[in-house]
Amino acid sequence: MKANKIMTEYNRYFPVRGNTDVIAARLSGKFGLGDIAFEQQVTVGNKDIRGYAEGKYRGDGLMALQGEYRYNFNERMGLVGFAGIATIYGSENENFNGMILPGAGIGYRYRAFKTVKFNIGLDAAVGKDDWGIYFRIGEAF
Repeated sequence: MKANKIMTEYNRYFPVRGNTDVIAARLSGKFGLGDIAFEQQVTVGNKDIRGYAEGKYRGDGLMALQGEYRYNFNERMGLVGFAGIATIYGSENENFNGMILPGAGIGYRYRAFKTVKFNIGLDAAVGKDDWGIYFRIGEAF
């Protein structure tokens, strides 16, 4: 059984409000080549698109696009609003192939150290008939 995966990400960051806030965008793709085993399949959820239980939607590949607005209301605290879409292919469940999976949510950020841009966060997101709560160290991307 031979298989390969190609994973690619493109992130872009745009400073706004006098460099205190950031608009972040990500385009990601994971592409399975060959005979992809079940445990090697990619899944929608967590890093690729928030609002879905990891593993519910799985396939040989996926494409995802997401954006965030990171609003800082002081030196150590902020909010983030995010939204995105994903789709998979090569799923054993034919109904999932090509399905558009939207996700959106909000989160809270706390800068752990005054001198280092290092955030701890808690996000809540909803997807299509699903949802998730995410604790994170650092940003999603």
